[in-house]
Amino acid sequence: MQRIVIVGAGHAGVQAAASLRDQGFSGAIELVSAENALPYHRPPLSKRFAEGLTDAAIALRPAAFYSAQDISLRRATVVEEIDASEQRLTLSTVEQLAYDQLILATGSRNRRLEVPGEELSGIVSIRNLGDAYRLATSVVIGTRAFVVGAGYLGLEVAAALAKRGVKVTVAASRPLPLGRSVSPDTASVLATALRDMGIETIVGAGISGFEGNGRRISGVRFADCSLYETDLVVIGIGAVPNVELAQHAGVEVDDGVLVDAALATSAAGISAIGDCVRVRGIARLESVANATFQARCIAARLCGRPAPAAETPWFWSDIGDLKLKMVGLRQPDDVVRTLTADGGHVALCFRNGELAAVETINANRIHVAARRILDAGVQLGVDAVCAPDFDMVALAKSLAARPIEASRAA
Repeated sequence: MQRIVIVGAGHAGVQAAASLRDQGFSGAIELVSAENALPYHRPPLSKRFAEGLTDAAIALRPAAFYSAQDISLRRATVVEEIDASEQRLTLSTVEQLAYDQLILATGSRNRRLEVPGEELSGIVSIRNLGDAYRLATSVVIGTRAFVVGAGYLGLEVAAALAKRGVKVTVAASRPLPLGRSVSPDTASVLATALRDMGIETIVGAGISGFEGNGRRISGVRFADCSLYETDLVVIGIGAVPNVELAQHAGVEVDDGVLVDAALATSAAGISAIGDCVRVRGIARLESVANATFQARCIAARLCGRPAPAAETPWFWSDIGDLKLKMVGLRQPDDVVRTLTADGGHVALCFRNGELAAVETINANRIHVAARRILDAGVQLGVDAVCAPDFDMVALAKSLAARPIEASRAA
């Protein structure tokens, strides 16, 4: 291999480039980014948009990193077409870029509500740095904000707005926040916290459109024809994987670019990683942890190195002062036991009598311990974990497992 091209410079793409060098790849690395900004951390966009984010403050790597590692970073460059048979890309600069191996890290985009008035000024859907800047300029004490969606992004934005003195209302499709993602026990804790923040929640209200005063948002029209007056709308109703580039090249897609366990697509010489990917037979995962892990895996494979040890999927979200962290993939039928530990809320999810997932709020030591235990494959039953003298942190420390660094919000 003389040249590896990576399309997309988010967490997955940048980590893939860095890991290729770490694994000893000495050929050319071309990292193609559609954005002009230095590649940056995306989690702060919904959590800290009002804190004066700068390119340098949230950069994934300093600018000097790319030159020091001999990584060609092409900014403000869109890949318009993949010619898989010729192993060549057509760029928005009209340049043709050949590759020996291609890594797609095209990420995802925010799902649209698709109702009249969505083009009005004052309606924001956070996906990039420009979106965060636009939202930050709208944050004024006394502003009325309407957040569509009670998922991670919606709740993070709602909490950040409330902290800035904005009157916030959240439109939720389910009775409890994050109802699809966390256990009812954890969701109930979050619901109470939102009320304590002064955030109002409306459940099950269908939105038929947005009303404007001129070109500016002035209200949300509900399906029953009632109108909710607001100065700002944030839409956070999930994401859609960016698969069009791969699909047009003949690569197989289905709720993501389909890959096998080695992250190879249906096209020779093309792999895919990150939020745009779905591993065959597994639901698509959207998380920084998954993106960076897959990036390390693909770098190891392309360099002929052993794959890194498997990790249990884990996630985090900062909702105001709440540090929500999850490890393992909870299923609706899991048996949940809750307790207070490490000063915070802990929900233990058991499947077939064994610990399968752990949710924590402001209990980071328990989260880190649970990751180590689940990564090591230790089987723990309900009775053992819920015993009064059980110490998850002590058990984790006793395991001869690789160190796991406590997660830090970007």
